[in-house]
Amino acid sequence: MATPVKKPDSLSKMFNERIVSTRSDRVIRKKAIKLGDYTLVPYEDSRCKITLSDVQCSNAAGPCEIDPVSRIFSQSFDGNVLIGDSDSYIDKDFELILQQMCCGEVCEASIAYKNGDGTVMKEIRCKIELREVTEEQLISDWSWERLYEASVHHKERGVDLIKQGRTADAFRRFNKALKMLIAIEPVDPKVVSEQVVKDMIELKVKLYNNLAHCQLQYDEYEAAIELCEKALKFDPVNVKALYRKCTAHSGLHMYEEAWKDIQEALRIEPNDKAAQLKANSLIPKIEKINKDYTTVIKKMFG
Repeated sequence: MATPVKKPDSLSKMFNERIVSTRSDRVIRKKAIKLGDYTLVPYEDSRCKITLSDVQCSNAAGPCEIDPVSRIFSQSFDGNVLIGDSDSYIDKDFELILQQMCCGEVCEASIAYKNGDGTVMKEIRCKIELREVTEEQLISDWSWERLYEASVHHKERGVDLIKQGRTADAFRRFNKALKMLIAIEPVDPKVVSEQVVKDMIELKVKLYNNLAHCQLQYDEYEAAIELCEKALKFDPVNVKALYRKCTAHSGLHMYEEAWKDIQEALRIEPNDKAAQLKANSLIPKIEKINKDYTTVIKKMFG
């Protein structure tokens, strides 16, 4: 009777279930059931074609919805994933699994989300086949044209997310767009036209303003002020940056600084309705500050 051939230990381990990523609120696991080409692994900006099957989502009460904003687990998913281009937190976690797979590999995967005491609130199980991986250039090797195009793409996607009320996802897009833009620097005037340089500066100002808007939604006033000041460094008469800086100063109860901001905005755009309303809302605060100051002076000098 023939002796069965044992798989090498290293190969056997590859078929064992292993943890891809873990946090206190989430654990991602995968188990290979068919190996692929270990020389071809997805990384940031790689384009992947996958087949997704046997999808199940459950909690203690039974089957449940995955996430209405997930693209990968939606019925309209076309099997294409661009690593680093997801917005839904579940899709981002799914990308982590793909980055631990080889082209041609088939695996069983699970993503378990837990609450504060460690109870699993939602677990997604599925089978993934990574059919194709298109290798892309490393971002460090991208041309300035491609970096600029990518920056515009992420900025526009961020604006769409803001309209959907997905501030945190929009913030990540705006931040990524800014990184792409900064990666172009220093700009070579022999290669990039003067008009394009102006467009880049305008885009940078918009991104700083958009990031400040996101920070204000979470009452991160100091961060918002810093971003507005960066925008004003490139465009000192930017009314939107002055308005948001005023809002941040107001949030910190720094009303005199806020008044200075909004007065500068109104000097630039006297008919700006939002700035007028903001100034009117600050008048009682400024009057009280002046009244309190007068009272102190009277007490000091009798």
